Order: sequence, then C-alpha cells, then structure tokens
Amino acid sequence: MKTSGILCKTCGREEFLGGKVDKPFCDIFTLITEQLDIKKDRDTNSVGLDGKLHLIGSDECIDISLKNKILSNKRPEYKIDHDKKVAYVFANEKVAKNYKFKVKNELKEQFPNHSDYSIEIVSSLNHYLGIIEFPFNLVNSVFEQGLTKMAIEFALSKGVGYDTIKHLIDRENKAIKCNNNVIPYYPIAKIEEMMELVRTSIDPNFMSHSLVLFSQRQISENEKEVKQLYCFIELFGTFQYFVELNDNYIGENIEPETYAQRIIKHQDSSYKIHGLNYKDLAIVLKELGLDYKDVDGLSYEEICVKLQNIHDKKNKYIYDYEQNAKRLVDSMIQNEIFRGNTCFLSVLQDLQPHFYWNMEEDAFHITFYRSRFMKEGDPYSIIPVIKKLYVENKEKITRYTYFKFKELEHFIENNKSA
Repeated sequence: MKTSGILCKTCGREEFLGGKVDKPFCDIFTLITEQLDIKKDRDTNSVGLDGKLHLIGSDECIDISLKNKILSNKRPEYKIDHDKKVAYVFANEKVAKNYKFKVKNELKEQFPNHSDYSIEIVSSLNHYLGIIEFPFNLVNSVFEQGLTKMAIEFALSKGVGYDTIKHLIDRENKAIKCNNNVIPYYPIAKIEEMMELVRTSIDPNFMSHSLVLFSQRQISENEKEVKQLYCFIELFGTFQYFVELNDNYIGENIEPETYAQRIIKHQDSSYKIHGLNYKDLAIVLKELGLDYKDVDGLSYEEICVKLQNIHDKKNKYIYDYEQNAKRLVDSMIQNEIFRGNTCFLSVLQDLQPHFYWNMEEDAFHITFYRSRFMKEGDPYSIIPVIKKLYVENKEKITRYTYFKFKELEHFIENNKSA
C-alpha cells in the first residue's frame, strides 16, 4: 500500500524513513511475499529467505534458501552417483557456475576415470517432498514504526491536520516516534469472533491489506470524557493492530474512513457493463471519475468496452471495505453450515445492533466493526478492554495471534497448490 504526496522526497530517502523504516518493515514479511504471487509496493530486489527442508521418509534436513519462488541449497554441495557416473551439484544457478569447477578438480584428484563422470546442476529443490520451515522475525521497533508511519500517511491523506499527529514525527531527525501506541486487535464482540473463525472460508478478499481511520469518545479513569483518534491496520488478512494517533483528539468526528487492497490480483468478472441502458452507463461513467466528453462520439459498443476496461483495471486490487464486511455478514446468515448451530444462533442477537441501524431497511454500517461492542444496549470501545486483557490475560491474545498466523499458513499452502 502506498499513499502519494504525503512525505517529502528527503524523508523517503534511503538514509531516512525509506531505509530505516520502509525497507526493514517490508523485509519482515519476506516469508509471506516470497511465497505468493503478489503486486509488490516497493521495487526492490528479491531477498533470499533462509530456512530448512525436512525430507519426507528420511532423517535428512537441508539448509535452504527461497528466492523468486525457487528453493535451493543455502550452501553449495555435491553428491556423486557412481552407478550413473554423475556428480550432482546442489546450488542456485549463479553459485553453481563457479562451484562446478571445484567439483571437476576434486573428481580429477579422486578418480583416475574422472573423464567418465559428468556434472549436473540441481538449482531447484521445488520438486523435493518435505516440510519447509522458515523463521518469522517480527522486530517490535521496526514493526511499530512501520505501522505508525502507515497510519500517519493515511490520516494526512484523509484531511487530518498535521498538528494532530506531529507528536509522532521527529522532523529534525526525519524519523517516526512510537511510545506504546500500537495495540493488537482482539475480537471482543462475539459476532466478530465468529467472523474471524470462518473468514478464510467465506471471504474472497481475505488475502488483503486494509486501513480504517476513526475517532471515538471514551471515558477515562477520572470519568472525564475524551476523544481519541485511531487507525486500524490489517496486513495480509492476518496482522491486525490499532495505531493510537492522538489520545486527546480535538477535531471533527471521523466515521470510518477506509481503504482496502487485495494482495493477489482478482478480477470480478460478475460485473458486466455491456447490456446496461444509457441511464445506468451515465452512473458508471460518474463512478469511474469520467465525463461525457470522454466517450463523446463513441458507439454504444465502444462505450461499454472502454468503461469495462477502466472498471476492470481499477478493481484488480481495490475493493470496498464496507461492502465486503456486509458480504461476510450476509454469507454467515445465509450459510447452511451455521443454521442450527446453537453457538451461532446465540451470536445472531448481537448482529443487528452491531451492524445495522435498521435491519428491515437494510441500513448496514461499520461504525462499530473492529472498534466497539454493545453492552446492555450501549456501545463501548473495545480498545480499553483489549488493553486490560493484554495485562491480565495476554495468553488469550497470543492464542488468537497464533490462530491467525496458522490460517495464513494454510492459505499460502492452498494457494501454492491451486
């Protein structure tokens, strides 16, 4: 995800935020990005990811490196098959070009009939059957700075004044300041807990990034009412956090301002422009940010083709966050898997006040989604509850985080085999 025109060019340079925040932050997720065919935000060279390959049916464990979706030996080695008279060099192609000369010399020293042996390079281990193990290193300082920078840029792009977030920016050193302002999300509302449990099954946009900017009033310990500004961030449909942008926000109330972006390119082929009447075409024209002069002189067929191409290009990655939430809720209500499920039936009573101002009129909203929960008929912020839970029962949040990461692992595996 990127927002243009927010940071000056100097701040984005390698020696400042570009190198100190952006690149290390992106490198955290190399484990994920190297295994998925995704649109990369930063044009950087692919970074090798080191891990281990445990071969099935063997005690052998190979140190490997994953780069550009190719598994290869981390360190070059060779094995000799004397029956076939072949020396197999295990290394990536670049390393193998030089390493094979070492193998050739050692064959000459060890075997009088060395000229009978050939050398074959095995640059990919992708066809080997085994369990791959990679480390996932989440460096807190880099992670928090990356999330905070993202939240700041989004807030500024939505019209939040610089004075509101200036305490988070060190202008002199061109750095981001964090002071325990990043809070993990946990589904306090039961309906949200149920949604997260089944998301990979019912959400076609699970593998995505999203941002939600919102303000809310809270009652402090001294019973004084304060307004706070937050940005909810979800990365890869898995890493979910709030960034507290201002704990004493003075400004206009902000209902959820959202941005959502798929990671894997997806084309919604169900939306067809051809066949719409001219009145509906005018609506589509406006939604796409076009004017009548953009289609002046074109035939009906040409207009449809032009609008369809522009629509498809815009919708490869971007999707409507609120509509996607509604789709998930509708899917859960209609899905036969949940009918008769006593646990789900008990949750249904929380669904209407959480997502609908008026269910009969289909007045869906996301004002409470991932920010508040209903208690005795009144909305309460989930954030103080999560903070308290983090102190008193951190294990509960840890289990949820582990569950989300395992869901991500399963998604990647299924996506690779698709």
